[in-house]
Amino acid sequence: MYSLQQLSELTELPVRTIRFYIQKELVDRPIGERKAAKYSEKHLEQCLKIKKWTDAGLSLSKVAEAMATPPSDVPTPKKTG
Repeated sequence: MYSLQQLSELTELPVRTIRFYIQKELVDRPIGERKAAKYSEKHLEQCLKIKKWTDAGLSLSKVAEAMATPPSDVPTPKKTG
């Protein structure tokens, strides 16, 4: 688990930016409240995806769309029988 400051350092995103992403529901809310709030590996992955896509030129609305849809390059299991 990470603090907000640690998450910021790991992702190279400002604390304010991470809070903005949480407000816009691009990143899940933290576990706990205020100073006791903690962030998991899932939060780290979400922030890194957003950073990667925005660095590549995607708008936040396009990032939100991409995060809401399952990846097309991941094969879905086929039903047998």
